[in-house]
Amino acid sequence: MLTKNYLHTLLKYRIAILLFIFVTTAFFGFCAIGMKTDNSIETWLSEDDKNLKYYNEFLKKFGDEEFLVIAFSAVNLFQKEYMRQISTLAEKIKGIEGVVRVASLADVFKGKITSPLFKEKMKKNGNRQVMNIFKQEVLGDPVYQNTIISKNGRTTAIIATVKCAGPEARKELTASVKKALQEMAIKPVEAKKKQHPYHLAGPSVVNAELDRMSKRDMEKFTPIMFVISIIVLGCLFRTISGIVIPVLTIGVCVSWITGIFVLMGQTMNMIANMLIPLTFIISLSTSIRLINYYYYERQIDKTLQHVSIPILMASITAAIGFASLTTSSIPPVFITGLFMSGCSILSYFVSITFVPILLSFIPAHKENSENIFSRNQYPLSPFFKMGQFTVKNKTIILSTGIAVFIASVVGVTRLKLESDLMTSFPQNSSILRDNNYIEKHLMGLLPVEIVAETAGGTSIFHPNILHDIVALQKYMNGIPEITHSISIADYIRKTHRILNNNGTESYALPASEKHSADYLKLASMYGDKYVDTLYTQERSDARISVKIKQVGSNRYQSIIESIKEFIHTRLNTASLSWHITGIVPLLINVQDNILRSEIQSFSLAFILMFFATAIVLKSVRIGLISIIPNLIPITMTLGLMGFAGMKLDAATIMIASIALGISIDDTIHIFYQFKKELAFDGNYQEAICRTIFRIGRSTVFTSLTAVFGFMVFSFSGFKPIQYFGILTSITMFTTLVSNLLLSPSCLMLLKPKNVKQFV
Repeated sequence: MLTKNYLHTLLKYRIAILLFIFVTTAFFGFCAIGMKTDNSIETWLSEDDKNLKYYNEFLKKFGDEEFLVIAFSAVNLFQKEYMRQISTLAEKIKGIEGVVRVASLADVFKGKITSPLFKEKMKKNGNRQVMNIFKQEVLGDPVYQNTIISKNGRTTAIIATVKCAGPEARKELTASVKKALQEMAIKPVEAKKKQHPYHLAGPSVVNAELDRMSKRDMEKFTPIMFVISIIVLGCLFRTISGIVIPVLTIGVCVSWITGIFVLMGQTMNMIANMLIPLTFIISLSTSIRLINYYYYERQIDKTLQHVSIPILMASITAAIGFASLTTSSIPPVFITGLFMSGCSILSYFVSITFVPILLSFIPAHKENSENIFSRNQYPLSPFFKMGQFTVKNKTIILSTGIAVFIASVVGVTRLKLESDLMTSFPQNSSILRDNNYIEKHLMGLLPVEIVAETAGGTSIFHPNILHDIVALQKYMNGIPEITHSISIADYIRKTHRILNNNGTESYALPASEKHSADYLKLASMYGDKYVDTLYTQERSDARISVKIKQVGSNRYQSIIESIKEFIHTRLNTASLSWHITGIVPLLINVQDNILRSEIQSFSLAFILMFFATAIVLKSVRIGLISIIPNLIPITMTLGLMGFAGMKLDAATIMIASIALGISIDDTIHIFYQFKKELAFDGNYQEAICRTIFRIGRSTVFTSLTAVFGFMVFSFSGFKPIQYFGILTSITMFTTLVSNLLLSPSCLMLLKPKNVKQFV
């Protein structure tokens, strides 16, 4: 009765409702055009994160530490023509908004030749060329080695320290630098020498490129996914309405979700990118199930009466599971979980409203699908035969499923949790090529800051403290991935050597605190302005600025742990406290936290979903049975990743959540239908066959459309999207097989003795 009243009201006002839906969709679609992508560090940290708070305090004390590097190579860089070109380009970079300071070989040259010490050295060397003396000075200076000049003197870099107000500012800054490089590329002085004019890299560049590629590929492949879905729907349904209605329903749901997402001030990222595909799957599933049953009954009221309840049950169950992601303290995971949960509910209401209205405009005789859905064809249906096959081979099917599960668990044990942004880019990409070139010839591109803080009014220039800083730097220099470190101790030792006639034995720390302070002043006079950013004016804090090669999060963590262990066991920590910070350490720590947070949230989602399944189907036993066909496909995908050597990162871990969302939807529909069929005659075998006949088509339609739709993402050159496409397609297919074969087998073998209790 309730269904008839609802349908009567729906059809009575169908024009007004359609108008409202289309206007609202147009509005949200317009809002969705402004969707932005942001994978920057600010996105992943909550405002009350203690590590972020300390990092912000670090920036106030020492200034900005994010940077980008422009590198050039030549046989002989120490020529006036090169110095002129480098100086001109450095001045252009300085004028770009967001650039705080620039260090280059030309700047060092200007500082050196105007310093009193260098002028004195020129007098002593008589007619010797200025460039030769400068070259000798720079190549013998550890402060500049593996930063602005390589050890062999053939590669130099312009290093720009930048301050970015957000992702858009970072993108504009990177674009401005590239434009400046295009307008004035460094030209090789040597004739006939062919070489790449410059190499651009650094955290700012990587972040901007990450946003660009992820946004480009999602925009490129999402429309293709829709086209493939249309083709698959056409092949399977063979009706115009079977194509148009699901596509329109998906379009409405995606527009609403993305529009609301933008209106709430959210941006896309590695996690939120999964929101649109998930909306696609859920809205596709609900619309197909409605249309599929409508073709069987040819009456909208009976369709709603039969399908609306299991669809609602599946939507609520999925929403509860996705809501578990909101327990995460990481903003993107929280927001994505919130919207995934809302997506499940929204898709239900849109489908239960929009689809019946569209079906009401289609005369039954216009699209005769009786040959596909006829009751008379029931015994001849391939889905009915599939049910018979399952009944006959239930033990073999379940045993095979358990064997696959055990083998997959072995693969899961080989999985490694690791984040490495550089592996996201194609091997032939310019960002990866430039990054590798700079790290090979100059320095690592992961910036890490180690801060030493004194207590009780102790000066950072105290000899014991400086010796601790030197000891730590010496230890870090023995780590292969660390290419360079710089501190006030380096400048103090360098000045001490200069004042002692450049003797090798004089590269040491003075015994007096006063001498150390005076040496830093002399270093500034000698043209080294960067020294002022290495300690605070109060002389209470100092930093060691470290450059590490790009490594995965696991190796990075082991390096950081070894540094912490050295500090704890070898240094005097009574007068000093040590802190490791920086934008990259924050990002790597956050990525690992994302993985652990998602694993915990997914585990909670798994538990909640099956509790919800037991509640909505009014059977604890069904809830327990439903675990088997849902756990195996997810475990199988993770196992394949383990055997293939793929890493579990922030993007791939979300596939499990998507798989669980669609899998539990199919499971609830199968189990709900089975209970209805079993109540009809109490015959388990016949109930299974009728269930597969009724539910099989919609389950196949949903899964195959998703499989072929997501497969298109596997052609992306951007690794996270590529892996997402491959793994999601595999998971959707294994989920389909599991629900059509394993679910009925479990129901047959694990059925309760009392049929009335089950029903």
